[in-house]
Amino acid sequence: MHGISDSTGFIYVTTSSIGEGNQQNAIYSKKGEYAPVKKYNAAGKDILGRNGFYGPGGEVWVNYSPIKSDITGPSKIIDEKRSKVYTYDQYGQLLFIFGDKGSMLGNIQKVSAIAYQGTNILLLDSTSKTITLYTRTEYGDILIKALQNEIDRNYDAAVTDYQDILQRNSNFDAAYIGIGKAYYRQSKYAEAMKMFESAYETANYSNAFKMQRQQWANKYFIVIPIVVVVILVAIVKFFGYAHKVNKSVTTSSGKRTFKQEVMYAFHVIFHPFDGFWDLKHEKRGSVRGAVFYLVLALIAVCYNSVGKAYIFNPRASYSSMFMTCISLLVPVILWVIANWCLTTLFDGEGSIRDIFIATCYSLVPLILFMIPATALTNVFTLNEASIYNMLISIGWAWVMLLLFFGTMVTHDYSLLRNVLTSIGTIVGMAFIMFCGVLFSTLLVKMVNFISGIVTEITYRM
Repeated sequence: MHGISDSTGFIYVTTSSIGEGNQQNAIYSKKGEYAPVKKYNAAGKDILGRNGFYGPGGEVWVNYSPIKSDITGPSKIIDEKRSKVYTYDQYGQLLFIFGDKGSMLGNIQKVSAIAYQGTNILLLDSTSKTITLYTRTEYGDILIKALQNEIDRNYDAAVTDYQDILQRNSNFDAAYIGIGKAYYRQSKYAEAMKMFESAYETANYSNAFKMQRQQWANKYFIVIPIVVVVILVAIVKFFGYAHKVNKSVTTSSGKRTFKQEVMYAFHVIFHPFDGFWDLKHEKRGSVRGAVFYLVLALIAVCYNSVGKAYIFNPRASYSSMFMTCISLLVPVILWVIANWCLTTLFDGEGSIRDIFIATCYSLVPLILFMIPATALTNVFTLNEASIYNMLISIGWAWVMLLLFFGTMVTHDYSLLRNVLTSIGTIVGMAFIMFCGVLFSTLLVKMVNFISGIVTEITYRM
């Protein structure tokens, strides 16, 4: 283990005794437990910044070989295995790398120590017993100057320096972040957000967005509460209207209208026992109503996939609309088929139609929570992500409860029997998927076999 203290009293330590797998995972995850480099304060707490794509620790791809590194200053790490020097800023972002292993001019066979001579750097080669002097390039001079201007709060000069860096290297994320921080300190939050977005820096982007949101709130402090009140009143009025429609249906006769079938879902989600009973026995729902809510649920998951704000999906990574729909549609179909197959054998009273209707009506909470939660990501900061996760979790939990009670009421099962049936349904879903994969694999092999025979016959003719 190696250690050194800086001018502010913090202690930097490295070690070569960490397992290869733990070390690489620490660099990727940016967690400090198995990090090869740490920075301790007087209380013995690791406070090293790890804000780059990877945490400070030298080579990312260690190839399962130990790296012996030595901290030689507040921002430089030497890699004895690869004879390279890694330079990081105070936030743990990689600035540049130089050096390499070899016997040619400028290469080092085994770097053992580092020293400074003004802006020059001296590296000791313990194998050849030589010292190699490295002179900083113009690019390095501008970068160091930009960092110093940022520390000295010369933000305009720092922006100019970082812009010069981007002219030489437009992919340098630290420059975008540096410009963004300068804009942030100048209260130019919109410009700062654009810079942070270019570097996928969600933490600083969130801070800038929070300040811009505060400016919006101050500017529209009268409009915002009015909008909130209007939305709340609209929600209360809608549920009151749904209750009125559902109550009027109980005293009326004749065929149910599509509106009545759709509105009945808002009775089911709050009163699952009598709701699912009437859904089956009083025909308060229908297949068309079930399909309607299934389509809305598919729209909700698609919107959740593509509609989240930048903070919650910085790289805009999402599946295709087809795969997103399949991710919900397939489990619904498997649940309906597996539950029908199982309950048919164990005296279930529900038909496959009843199971499908009850399943689709159970998806309503997912629609009610997922769509607003996704929309709210456009006003949430990173610190408020837990609210988004909570809303999504409530929606899914509510759906699971409705599925459970819907199955129990539809088949007139006891609680214990319904628990066993639900577990059996999940097992049945897995079995059906296994059979489907097995059949598709065999089908592909048969097609390839027949295609090969046809090709062979064609060549021989």
